[in-house]
Amino acid sequence: MKYCVIGEKLTHSMSPQIHKQYFDYYNQNSSYDITQIPMEDMLGDCKELLLRYDGFNVTVPYKEKVMKYLSGISNEAEEIGAVNTVVNDNGKLYGYNTDPYGFENLLIHNQVAIKDKSFVILGSGGACKSVYYILKKRGAKEVKIASRQDKKQDDFISYDLLRKYKGDVLVNTTPVGMYPNIGKSPVDEDIVKNFDTIVDIVYNPVYTELLKIAVKLGKKAVGGLYMLVAQAMKSQEIWQSKAVDKELTQSIYNTLMKEYLQKEGGNIYLTGIMSCGKTVKGKRVARILDWEFVDADEYIEKISGRTIKQLFAEGENVFRNWESKAMYELSQRKNLVVATGGGAILRDVNVSMMKLSGIVVLIERKLEDILSNVNTDTRPLLKDGKEKLISIYESRKDRYYSTCDVVVKSYEYDIYKTVKDIVKVIK
Repeated sequence: MKYCVIGEKLTHSMSPQIHKQYFDYYNQNSSYDITQIPMEDMLGDCKELLLRYDGFNVTVPYKEKVMKYLSGISNEAEEIGAVNTVVNDNGKLYGYNTDPYGFENLLIHNQVAIKDKSFVILGSGGACKSVYYILKKRGAKEVKIASRQDKKQDDFISYDLLRKYKGDVLVNTTPVGMYPNIGKSPVDEDIVKNFDTIVDIVYNPVYTELLKIAVKLGKKAVGGLYMLVAQAMKSQEIWQSKAVDKELTQSIYNTLMKEYLQKEGGNIYLTGIMSCGKTVKGKRVARILDWEFVDADEYIEKISGRTIKQLFAEGENVFRNWESKAMYELSQRKNLVVATGGGAILRDVNVSMMKLSGIVVLIERKLEDILSNVNTDTRPLLKDGKEKLISIYESRKDRYYSTCDVVVKSYEYDIYKTVKDIVKVIK
């Protein structure tokens, strides 16, 4: 079977890598190409070219323009007014839109609620329509579209009024900040500060300027790469008429992040309960990769000028604020192996910074092994004894697993295998 993505300029497309991994996973001898079509051809007649493929994806600026070639479209695509997936059924083309599915799964993956929350969408193009559609369908309390044009509809809001608007989630669907025009943000700090969560569906770069502003202000920040993978898997479900293994989406996302970080530079963040071995293993991983190792607690002491014990004496929140400051600074750097503190994953902003600038690896170690050799004297949170560690672990366990990209098992008698497994995450 032959598939492709069509668009005007597609030099940055990751779609071939995504679909190749699908074909490899299911042992299919199929291909997925990039097909650039000049605007004059799309506006003219390129149906013969499109019929060469068994199915294809459509990207901007052709999500609306392709519809003239279709024999039919799904109800969802019709309501949105845009198509991003097309099936060739015996010489007739039928259109669908998998972007709503991709966006919803991006939010689910990053634990961003829709129901009863207020959203503002930046941009009013085809991507905005898909986002708007799924937010309304899933029960958002309010959805506004920020536009620089003078639009009078109830759902539109000017950028001047946006400065005074306070909401739960801000979603960027504009191409501002996308490769190669990186380093730009569609809005400034005065707008970002009015929201709790910032979502940017741009996926290249992974860590956009908008998201850097968000984490600097302590906001939860979500990039668009997972949406790209999820919507692609939904396209395959339509083409193949069968469900995709849910674990495949995460696996492909991890592979894309690994390839991206190998090319652009990034970090490995080791998470896990205190005394699970993040420092010992992290140092060995750093030596193998020829990267710099950073113990987050030591870095916090360096920038704060105080010991961890002194910071906790002022209150745990004081320590957590310094921890977030440290994570922000480290996320701006590259080629680091960072052993995080046991509670670094408790704040959404810390998780955002790690996921946007690297791969999060949870070191899984048996609690009984940790309890057998943990030193409570050097741990401010364990001043009441080892029983406190059990309580802390139980309260954080779900959070450790839900915030990591990869789980690596660690056992004392096979430390070299653990280190090797962590190295595989990036190499």
